[in-house]
Amino acid sequence: MGLRSRHEFRQFARHLGSYVGSSGALLASSVTMLLTFALLARHLGHEQFALNATITALTNLGIQVCGLGSQESLVRRVAQEPGFYPDMLGHVHILNLVSGAVLVIAGMIAIPLMFPVSDHLLTTLVATALILFTNIILLKIIWLATNSYIAHSRFSVANRIEFLFAVLRMAAAVVSCLVFNITTVAEWAVWNFGAHAVVAVIALIAIRRLGRLKFRIVREEVPIGIMFASQFFFKAGRSNADILVLSAVAGSEIVGSYSIARRLTEASYMAVEALNRIVYPSYAAAALSGIGAVLGRAKQMLVLTTGIGICSGLFVWIITPWLPVLFGHEYVSLTWMTHALCWAVIPIAISATAFEALGASSLQNVRARILNVSNIVGAGLVALAAYYASVSGVIATTYMLEIVIAILAWRALLTAQNAIEHPERSSETEAEPVKQRTA
Repeated sequence: MGLRSRHEFRQFARHLGSYVGSSGALLASSVTMLLTFALLARHLGHEQFALNATITALTNLGIQVCGLGSQESLVRRVAQEPGFYPDMLGHVHILNLVSGAVLVIAGMIAIPLMFPVSDHLLTTLVATALILFTNIILLKIIWLATNSYIAHSRFSVANRIEFLFAVLRMAAAVVSCLVFNITTVAEWAVWNFGAHAVVAVIALIAIRRLGRLKFRIVREEVPIGIMFASQFFFKAGRSNADILVLSAVAGSEIVGSYSIARRLTEASYMAVEALNRIVYPSYAAAALSGIGAVLGRAKQMLVLTTGIGICSGLFVWIITPWLPVLFGHEYVSLTWMTHALCWAVIPIAISATAFEALGASSLQNVRARILNVSNIVGAGLVALAAYYASVSGVIATTYMLEIVIAILAWRALLTAQNAIEHPERSSETEAEPVKQRTA
């Protein structure tokens, strides 16, 4: 075996080991999340469970705004220049703190008015504060720890943090449901806060081990981060418009069953996410050589991510008949909803490969334009579908949107490469921004 072959084999083995570790951690996280969901679905009942899903949908919007996309900037910049970590860490902490405080205050005004968790005002306020602090501030700290280690390509530590988080969250559900027999969202808020708080403290210690931070705003990364955050904010808006509208027009059983089916589909995407988060730092490093190098890697990954998406959808399809045993037979719509929705992971996996390549190439403006327009329009279409055609309309609209987004994402990536390699074939207005981004 020649030196080149040995090097390629060692590199393949290293990437395979990283993927196995990352996918194993995310798989464990998915399984524990599934068990946590099952316990809550059974013990809260479909009315309280649907309320919990609706409030979570709102906080999902907040978590996308918190930090203004600064964690993507951290992963990308540190992967390209490891010595810049203290500056980027301080940048992330400042933006997380300021935006998080604003979001918690806004949530304390909106949620008690729209979705009170109790007839008693004090209980509602305390529970809402715990939910907001847990789902926005503490969760962001945990994500920062995993992203910091991913930026340094120390995937094993990131995997351990993910695994610990999943186990403690499930442990909180097991003890609260099976030992203390909780039955309300307000009770679960206390236990969920406790689990997140423990992991957040561990996450802060882990972050500190990577080095001291330097408090400063990296100004050139603010607009890029905002563009990145806007993509996921509007995506979360589209992803949660269905639950918010269904909670207003459909019964709690429909909302609860659909929430479980959608969460299962999202969990099945974890196998693809495990690959993407390993590949992203290498995308960012390859971007220093131009978008052509990134596109070459993305094309190689496309076959793999598509295959993983097909296997993930098939796995969910196979286990679906046993879901009522796990979640409870009161969720009568769960089986057909999951069977109908599980294949959406395939177009999501295809588009994610292109979006990761665009993001690593600092083409956040292109990525943001596609995702923001698609998700703003998609949120309206999903809301209309939920109102007029209930869950069936939502599922059909979801497939249509994900397929269109996948086509647009790959078209944009190929167009960006063509604009650089053959500038004479591209218009001046299209070629110039790409040149600036890849300079």
